[in-house]
Amino acid sequence: MTNEFTGFENPAATFLESALDLGEIINHPASTFIHQNTEIDDRSPIELVKWYVIDSSLKPELIDLVLIEQHGEQTIRRVSSLCDTTEPVLTLGTVTAIIKHHHIAPAIPEDLQFGLHSALIPLPAAAFISRARGSKMSGLGIKNDDLLVVRRDVNYEQGSIAVIYYDKKFMCRVLNLSNNTLDDAEGVQSPLIRPLSAEGVVTASIEFRRKVLSWGG
Repeated sequence: MTNEFTGFENPAATFLESALDLGEIINHPASTFIHQNTEIDDRSPIELVKWYVIDSSLKPELIDLVLIEQHGEQTIRRVSSLCDTTEPVLTLGTVTAIIKHHHIAPAIPEDLQFGLHSALIPLPAAAFISRARGSKMSGLGIKNDDLLVVRRDVNYEQGSIAVIYYDKKFMCRVLNLSNNTLDDAEGVQSPLIRPLSAEGVVTASIEFRRKVLSWGG
């Protein structure tokens, strides 16, 4: 595989002295926790693990997602969908961000504010943060404007989501190595031409539900 994929200089190297810290997602450490949910998608080689960042100090608005407890079970619901509910519902907090793991998910750090960044980016010199543009990967959980955690210390494998340079532009695609194609979430396939110029593997994407970062969503 090493002879078939080439890369570029780390585009984050210039900014390492003032590197972005994903721990800044946690605005209110004392009232913020993570609710984990796992989804199965036949198009992905691994289960899609989602970390919902929940802030119990925020007052939810109609368009917000919230973590609720009903009949002894915890679920994520949109506030507007609860308007006609007649049964008792306990609101546990408002979703400020959703971290979606496209690679093996790490353990949830005990200290979110100081441990989240290193959990998502264990080797900063071999990783960078980018932003998704477009909707072709939304079916796999990567939406327009999501932040992407791209790591170069992770091996390219069948089903990996990678940032690649293809057709004179950078794009995010699924590596379908068994079929020699680059796939999007809409089922469109492009031929995988070797050697392929790749930036790294997308191990996580972050969707913002509230304005929590000056440089985020």
